[in-house]
Amino acid sequence: MASNRCTFWAIWALGMLPVLLAVAVYTTGVGIPSEQVNTGRLLQPAVPLQQWGGQADRFTRHWSLLLVHRGGCDHGCLRQEERLKRIHDALGRDADRFRVRMEASDALAPGVWVVDPLGNLVLHYGQAYEGKAVLTDLRRLLKASRLG
Repeated sequence: MASNRCTFWAIWALGMLPVLLAVAVYTTGVGIPSEQVNTGRLLQPAVPLQQWGGQADRFTRHWSLLLVHRGGCDHGCLRQEERLKRIHDALGRDADRFRVRMEASDALAPGVWVVDPLGNLVLHYGQAYEGKAVLTDLRRLLKASRLG
């Protein structure tokens, strides 16, 4: 009888161990990564279309990669646009969910902006962005999103 009771409590303790560990991780935050995995600067909260001055017919119903430059577009600007088009092509079957746009703007910082299908600015990459990192972020974004 005593061995049955010990067996019962041992099985009960083994069943409660994952629950207690989950509660400890939830309350203390130990074991939960605190850093972001994206390489672009995530805008929280996202900047709405009206606030940044985008045109609703160009930046809604699909994701957009927006290349922002100051003044006229020089040779470097055209190279960046070509890089973005290659990133767009590398998206494969998800490429039809994205559009590549180029715009001169004083309201936005130069670089690459990711615009969601509702017209919100979501991510920003500086002018010295890495193509592979942007592609990884876009794939992760499209996998998590049902928009566009």
